[in-house]
Amino acid sequence: MVSGNSMHLESVDFNANIYLQPDGSISASGESLTADDTDKGGWDINGANQLCLKFKVWYYGEMKCYSVYPDAGKNAYALFNDKGALAYNAKVSSGDSAHLYKSPEPTKKTTYLRESLASGQTSAQASSTNSSRPEAESAAKTTYLRQSLTSSQPAAIQQQTSSPSEPTVIASPGASDDEIEHTVKSMAKNCPGCNLEKSDLRQADLVGANLQGANLKGADLSRANLRRANLKKADLTNADFTGANLIQADFTGAKTENMILTNAHTEGAKGLK
Repeated sequence: MVSGNSMHLESVDFNANIYLQPDGSISASGESLTADDTDKGGWDINGANQLCLKFKVWYYGEMKCYSVYPDAGKNAYALFNDKGALAYNAKVSSGDSAHLYKSPEPTKKTTYLRESLASGQTSAQASSTNSSRPEAESAAKTTYLRQSLTSSQPAAIQQQTSSPSEPTVIASPGASDDEIEHTVKSMAKNCPGCNLEKSDLRQADLVGANLQGANLKGADLSRANLRRANLKKADLTNADFTGANLIQADFTGAKTENMILTNAHTEGAKGLK
């Protein structure tokens, strides 16, 4: 019924079209919402023969499973949640009827400097080829995350043929804004002490993220999923958490002056005053 087909979902407050791809992935688009309210995720059938959907952003990335029953009308079904309540009325159509599928972007073979940063290497370390430089001087030159990504062009790291153990830095085209945004969101999942001041982390998937001691002054984390995130001693001054999932997040010792929590979910959060 579902593999390779589309479903139009209708509920009291949310309508959407989803394409359930044969490989278990989902492409989705919401209706009556902002034009760019699209999402992706995965689907599966569990042992109870329920249809399980997990989106990257919608429902804060939580997996939802539904019992599916035929409804009145051709190709019509009713989806009930685990509590037995009607969650959606669904209409199934063949193939990608809403044209939601997007081809995956080609994988880049070049390793850029921002990827070396993700593995814990600083730009100073990546570009240094002078073995006589004192280690203390190199270590003192801390390169913050967004500064590394925006202040200069990324660099491709390749191995020298004469000395395989030492990387050499070769210039490459600058990163686009979208690449920088995606990289920042990815690295923020494990970035204790990082400088993320005024970063755009809207709708970021940061479940269980380690941001202890991070600088998040003025950062936009609206609708981000920070469930169980470690925000101990982080600077959250003027940070925007509108609509964010902060369930069981730890704010112990964090600076929270002028922090925006409008419609945020804070059940079980620690350290919030």
